[in-house]
Amino acid sequence: MPETNSPDLAPRTTITRILRHARRRIDPHDIPGAAALLGPHSGPGLTQDAVAQLLGVSTKWYRNLELGKPRAFSKTMLERVRRILALTEDEWETVWQLTYGRPAPDAGEEGAPARRPARQTPPPAVRRFIESQPWPAYLRDRHWEVSLFNRAAGRDFPWMLYGTNVAVWVLTYPEARTQLIRWEEDWAIPMIAELRLEAERRGNDLGLQAVIRTVQSDPAARRLWNSPDLPAISHPSAAQPRALYLPRQGTREFLVSVLTMRVEDMPSYRLTVILPARDTPPTPVSTRAATLGATRAKQPS
Repeated sequence: MPETNSPDLAPRTTITRILRHARRRIDPHDIPGAAALLGPHSGPGLTQDAVAQLLGVSTKWYRNLELGKPRAFSKTMLERVRRILALTEDEWETVWQLTYGRPAPDAGEEGAPARRPARQTPPPAVRRFIESQPWPAYLRDRHWEVSLFNRAAGRDFPWMLYGTNVAVWVLTYPEARTQLIRWEEDWAIPMIAELRLEAERRGNDLGLQAVIRTVQSDPAARRLWNSPDLPAISHPSAAQPRALYLPRQGTREFLVSVLTMRVEDMPSYRLTVILPARDTPPTPVSTRAATLGATRAKQPS
């Protein structure tokens, strides 16, 4: 007869209930690139296999988490689960507490956080510019931490809602390799080149060192970091289009231009706007609903 009063039973049952409920309610159409990775899907809900693919882990790994089995689940991996399953604050706090036996920490990487200078408050004009853009726009500091982003950025790049570092997301997260088409050639290599250039310029920056350690902990990113063939230019021209998937757009591929600008009043910050590529004839869209979908790289028949 099973032992129903086991002290581990209640926490395990709670974790299972939370993750299973979240998995069944999630709409895969809200996950950029999910249709291309997983194939056609109708209705809400994800299988354990599908969640594992989106996380870049084995089905056994995810199943053990959902069953509440004690394992060395890292903070980074739990945060990926949080984003993929869109856990609420209460769900996230409960899963963390039952996994680690302590309250969930603030956003950031594992280990002692590197000391960082206080974030500069964007001037009102910069804030108005970002918020008024119909395209995704965000402001990030020299450690690739996002300081401000607009509604379009949160819509098309859901990871921004969780305070994730730009460089860490692009270079180490399976979500990025799902959403960003030709991930290595068009997205990862340019960012690695830029990151290495910054490392050479500011080798004593503790915050930058923390980002680099996180990036190098990923095997694919570490291989690119050590490549002798990185481009000399640290970022591609804004005129060079790149392709990606968008939420609720299935397997359609969209061409975008990534425009990065310096902010004179904030010299250590960069303002980025991701807009439709202009060298491809745009598909007609309503002028009242501007989205990156205005320019498509490919429209499946």
